[in-house]
Amino acid sequence: MNVTLTASHRCGKGCSFTEVFMASSDWQQVASDNSKMRLHVSVPADSGPFPGIVVIQHQGGIDPFMQGMTQRLAEAGSMMGSGGMIVLDTGTCMVDLARFFLTFTADESCGKCTPCREGTKHMLRILTRICEGAGVPEDLEVLERLARTVKSASLCGLGSTAPNPALTALRYFRDEFEAHIHRKKCPAGVCRSLIRLRIDPALCTGCGRCIEVCPVRAVQGQPKAPHRIDPATCTRCGACRAVCAAEAVVSE
Repeated sequence: MNVTLTASHRCGKGCSFTEVFMASSDWQQVASDNSKMRLHVSVPADSGPFPGIVVIQHQGGIDPFMQGMTQRLAEAGSMMGSGGMIVLDTGTCMVDLARFFLTFTADESCGKCTPCREGTKHMLRILTRICEGAGVPEDLEVLERLARTVKSASLCGLGSTAPNPALTALRYFRDEFEAHIHRKKCPAGVCRSLIRLRIDPALCTGCGRCIEVCPVRAVQGQPKAPHRIDPATCTRCGACRAVCAAEAVVSE
């Protein structure tokens, strides 16, 4: 789906103009009306709820027209930067997303200061362990305490903002972390170690695309008849789900 993300600016002389921001999303339209400092989200009726909006910070100055929004984002534990936004639907695992961002920042750390150099790597290890189903209840307390230490003790902007994805994910989506740890389930059906793929026979059209792309031949079935996935063989790579036009491949 195409996404439009715009900001309507009002200057002191009554003039107005619209600036288009970078956007990445599965949603049809996202519009930011900064004259009233509101974020309007318009989604298809059958798309379901969305769990959150992540705002990415880039280096550079702060647009004075965005000051009000910048303050509110800061209060929420985020930041505006140059206006890059990612709108996430319920098919996104917030634990895996936090791990993704920590993978980047841990790799980008220059290594000059210990909190950033060692802290981001240890946070990444914890998040990876949780995503793989090996997390323990104590991980959440350790992760949060470590994140706050890295944030306050790092020498540069990268280190001081690197923990933000983990901190905000814990703040707003703690139930997903707890599901990974206590129930060994990924609510979004993303983390491969915590899901089981199956084909809904009521939706499967028997097109055979899943059989063609499965690297381990775990999908079985006859043409134009419902297929099935052998759970003992399946590696949960998700290739079948990616090509299924009928969306018959579901995760549990």
